Amino acid sequence: MSVKFTALMERLEQSPFYRQHLSAEEREIRDISRIGELPLTTKDHLREAGPWNLLAVPPEAVCQYFETFGTTGLPASAWYTVRDLEAGGRQIGDSGLRLRPGDRLLNRFPYALSLPAHLVQQAARQAGACVLPASSRNTMTPYPRVIELLRKLMVTVMTGLPREMEILAETARLHGLGCREDFPHLRAIGVAGELLAESRRKKIEELWGVPVYNLYGSTETANIAAMCEHGVLHVAEEDFFVEVLQEDLSAAVEPGGGKGLAVITTLTHEGSPLLRYLNGDVISLEEVSCPCGRSGRRLTHYGRQPDRLEVAGRILEPADIHDAVYSLPDLPDAWKVTPAQDGLRFTFEWPDKDAGVLPRLAAILAEKLQLPVVVEPGEPGALFDRRLLLERQVSTKPLYIVKPAEVVL
Repeated sequence: MSVKFTALMERLEQSPFYRQHLSAEEREIRDISRIGELPLTTKDHLREAGPWNLLAVPPEAVCQYFETFGTTGLPASAWYTVRDLEAGGRQIGDSGLRLRPGDRLLNRFPYALSLPAHLVQQAARQAGACVLPASSRNTMTPYPRVIELLRKLMVTVMTGLPREMEILAETARLHGLGCREDFPHLRAIGVAGELLAESRRKKIEELWGVPVYNLYGSTETANIAAMCEHGVLHVAEEDFFVEVLQEDLSAAVEPGGGKGLAVITTLTHEGSPLLRYLNGDVISLEEVSCPCGRSGRRLTHYGRQPDRLEVAGRILEPADIHDAVYSLPDLPDAWKVTPAQDGLRFTFEWPDKDAGVLPRLAAILAEKLQLPVVVEPGEPGALFDRRLLLERQVSTKPLYIVKPAEVVL
């Protein structure tokens, strides 16, 4: 790791942003044990730098460009060389998906300026698998057509946002199909791009009857951690140095000391390497010796820090809320939550179901979250347009947790 860190610091000399961001003395540091002396890189830094100031190789050396999406303000840029894409494919190849020749992988990630679809495609090529580029957010592959492709092409692996897996399961049901019976060739699902609490992962596994593997990363960094066959999210430590900082950023969280803010250093990235990138996520790390044969650190993701809710003097991580909702005996088609007076107000979209169960679900949520909870039915179609499941409509990324400033009255 020390050799890779030295190489990284030398690459950063080619980055206009880091030549300005680091002092002359800081640029001389080559010992990874001194990484805590170096300044953090924030999302605002990336946005303000723009694409060209982050480039650390000659323009002719990069092969693909990406931008972040789903965030407020200017997008952040990321450049990838051929070796960067190959490393990203390898990171996904190390997951429990275990792609292999003969697999037919339906790739539901959006083929756009975001990264996941392209890394999944790279991983499939490296494994000798066949890719079906069934991108979301376009009119070429609406939900009914994806269901048709899953069946007629005998898809073995499917990848996409967790929400896409839930919506596709409902689409199949509306077309008279059972996910566990009518797609016998499907053997695994890979998801990324949203928080995946353990109860949500289990719920998707229950829907489809196959294992679900989480991939944790970002457009700026590629795939930081991949889940193995035993449900452990392993950090790709050959490519990343991951720190967990205390909430005030004053010091690192002691090993095994609980959760904190994620700080990511891309040890091997060439196009636009990042040093101590504060990505906005709350995580924890613990040393594991996994039955899959890997040691190193297990990553647990609790959600993005800006999505936390403070209610009645308590901090609720997004994972707390997701775990509570996905543990319910009856799941709504869509949901959102907003802070209320000393508690939480959930809105459930609940078409064709008995709204009389909502008080019982509110009691379950209140017990799990230890807060007063109200559950109310939403206007049909306000949170989830069911026409998506039957017509050629474009899918969008969902919003689950709504802060008061985001509520339009």
